Amino acid sequence: MDGVGGRLLEVIDGDTFTVRTPSGEVTVRILGIDAPEFDDAGQRHLAEQARTALRDILDDGPLRLAADLEPEDDGGRLLRHAYRGDRLLAAELARRGWARALPVSPNLAEQEAINGAVAEARAGDQGIWALGDAGISLAVDKVGEVVTITNDGPSPLDIGGWRLVSLRGKQGYRFPPGTGIAPGANLTVVSGQASGTHRFEQRNVWNNSDPDPAELRRPDGRIVAVWDDSESQPTGR
Repeated sequence: MDGVGGRLLEVIDGDTFTVRTPSGEVTVRILGIDAPEFDDAGQRHLAEQARTALRDILDDGPLRLAADLEPEDDGGRLLRHAYRGDRLLAAELARRGWARALPVSPNLAEQEAINGAVAEARAGDQGIWALGDAGISLAVDKVGEVVTITNDGPSPLDIGGWRLVSLRGKQGYRFPPGTGIAPGANLTVVSGQASGTHRFEQRNVWNNSDPDPAELRRPDGRIVAVWDDSESQPTGR
């Protein structure tokens, strides 16, 4: 670890693990990615698969860990890039489809490689991604608190049981059974002062000052549409 030896103790999830070093036990958060989490009931089985993928990689031999510009998060976890030889583990996990990109400024040294790996997984519908078969687009007006879902396909779309999620605040809306969108039609989900049939329980959902991506997920947790919030600049989380 940054030149100091250690022994793997536990793989917590797809982006976090603990190591015992001569100076004690530490928790390492892999930089640049965000894997499905166990506290998200809709993606719990995907979180298990992501953890298994990371465990398999970590059990494969010695790693090299390197800090970026910010060595720790607010919780005291070590923030590190992880490598096996020249291979970047964050990119490997992302390419297999078990992590989305999570740019956290100022630790962006490997973000281009990670973004490319995520794009490969999304294009191939790997792991958590199921973008290729849905024919859906997603747009968020964060200030107006309105999400617009468009059925770009030629057939009616039944999204009953699907879930719309704000990644930053972890707020979610589950569509009632029988909710449908006709070909070429839109459906909106609102919060705040906006009016509409489909409404988040929380009053204000979308963060207007920091990136707040949105995902539309099938009942099995796989992601069928993404709004990346690419116009916002990445900051810490």
